[in-house]
Amino acid sequence: MSGQNTQTDKNLTATHPGRIPKARRPGTAFLDGWYFTGDENSRNRLWHLIFSNTSAVTAHLVNGNFYTGLMLLLNADDSFIGLMGMITFASNLLQCLIPLFLERFSRRRYLIIGLRSIMLFIQIVFIGMIPYFDVDRQWRLTLFALGTLLVQLLAAIAAPGLSIWHIQFLPQEVRLSYFSRLYLTNGIVAALVSLTGSAVVDLMKERGNELAGLTILRMLAFLAACLNIYTLCRMKEYPYSRAEKRFTFRELLISPFRERRYLHSVAIAFLWNLVFNIPGSYYTVYLLRNLGVGYSFIMLVNSLNVPILLLLTPAWERILRRFSWLKALNAAVALYVPHFLLLGLITHSSVYYLYPLALIYSFVLTVGINLCLANIPYLNIPDKNQTVFVGFQATAVNLGAFLGAAAGRELVKLLHPVRLHLPGLDLIDKQLLMLITGCAMALASLAILFLRRNIPEST
Repeated sequence: MSGQNTQTDKNLTATHPGRIPKARRPGTAFLDGWYFTGDENSRNRLWHLIFSNTSAVTAHLVNGNFYTGLMLLLNADDSFIGLMGMITFASNLLQCLIPLFLERFSRRRYLIIGLRSIMLFIQIVFIGMIPYFDVDRQWRLTLFALGTLLVQLLAAIAAPGLSIWHIQFLPQEVRLSYFSRLYLTNGIVAALVSLTGSAVVDLMKERGNELAGLTILRMLAFLAACLNIYTLCRMKEYPYSRAEKRFTFRELLISPFRERRYLHSVAIAFLWNLVFNIPGSYYTVYLLRNLGVGYSFIMLVNSLNVPILLLLTPAWERILRRFSWLKALNAAVALYVPHFLLLGLITHSSVYYLYPLALIYSFVLTVGINLCLANIPYLNIPDKNQTVFVGFQATAVNLGAFLGAAAGRELVKLLHPVRLHLPGLDLIDKQLLMLITGCAMALASLAILFLRRNIPEST
């Protein structure tokens, strides 16, 4: 990261070391701490905010429940749905090798923009057209898997370069203020888009044409993707700080293990992603297929995240200023356990009150968890060859997610014939999966406690 390009941000905090700067324009509380009039990096951050929100629009129109719904329309079984999750994370393991390629370039923005443009076209247009192809079920699922694989491979190639490009104008002094605004706006955008999208799909589903509803959402996603690429074109890129000696493949694998402080934050992110991805898309399948819940209800409950974000983001900012990033994350992960336990107990008779309760509880914690995880890739990161370390961290995170998804897939296959009969409650495979995930999250919180206590945290 170029020191020249963050000097303005540092000068603004020189008189108050350790404090996050405040914007000087009155009446602009949203801009406080991260946007400063006349500062080029502040303009970059503003474009990045728009980029992140258009990315959220695209993601929520084609992924999540709508992505799972499209697979169900293609008559995909549980095994295929689990395999798609594994493909997603396995493809991202490629990020550990990408620095060997990206570190050869002093400028990368056009390469990254090109890769992302192709990725979005395949993700939105190609995959969205597969249900209309005049081929049999197996060919459609094969093309769907191929499209998913290409999307994830292209995203994996671009991701490390994208992260290092954007860290150029995200110095430590502004991250907490900026990330809190970023996740606040992302949450609002996601809720509005998801609610609107679910209403469209449910309306078309009632008319017997759910596929048309999903196609309309992809048309809207294409427009958001065009704006997303435009924002990337508006962000500045500066020369990267590089080591005098070009690193080798051996150094790529070894150098991250020489940075003990950096490894502890990577290990913590690995553990979270390992456990969090065990359920995969199976609970959405449980809601849509087993309980017959509509998209609108699921999205309406998820939209409750918006008022919680508005109310609790300032509170979590105060918590993170008072305590370390990792201490706050550790506490939130431990408290997340009841969320999975509640989901495991939901049945036809309780879904309309217990599901909202479980999600509201999780939203309170994910405000803080997401703020902490946003800073994890940059926590204790060395100054030189940062693409190497970001790629290593992304690989570790995706390895954890892949192992979690693989474990979830095997557990569902193992638990499929199992029926657990309790007084007044019969539990099937996907409910049992959530209970197991809750126990695994409890163990992960203990492991995180050990990691953060034995390795000092620095920024």
